[in-house]
Amino acid sequence: MRVRCAEKEAYWRKVVRRQEESGRGVRRFCREEGISEASFYGWRRELQRRDRKEERSTAVDGGGTCPSPFVALRLAPTSTSVIEIVHPRGYIVRKPARNCSGPSRLRSGVKWKQS
Repeated sequence: MRVRCAEKEAYWRKVVRRQEESGRGVRRFCREEGISEASFYGWRRELQRRDRKEERSTAVDGGGTCPSPFVALRLAPTSTSVIEIVHPRGYIVRKPARNCSGPSRLRSGVKWKQS
């Protein structure tokens, strides 16, 4: 198992950011900065891997900014309230709010129809 060096990671994050902001290609940037092109590509790949891993763990923990496929609902029912959930693929779920005292009640009797 590799031990992370925070200073080295911070250094390479700055280098990668400078290259992106410079508008120069990687080869030219590395040559002008005196940086090994292989090291640059290796660190850029490693930082992307670390970021993806962090996003996945944040999504599992539920804390952070990673988008979740679930949306928290708060019910404030009236006699005419209807809950409507629209799925990106066009599925629509409609359920009278008066019958929804909790998540299990919302799941029961749900009818899917393609819009």
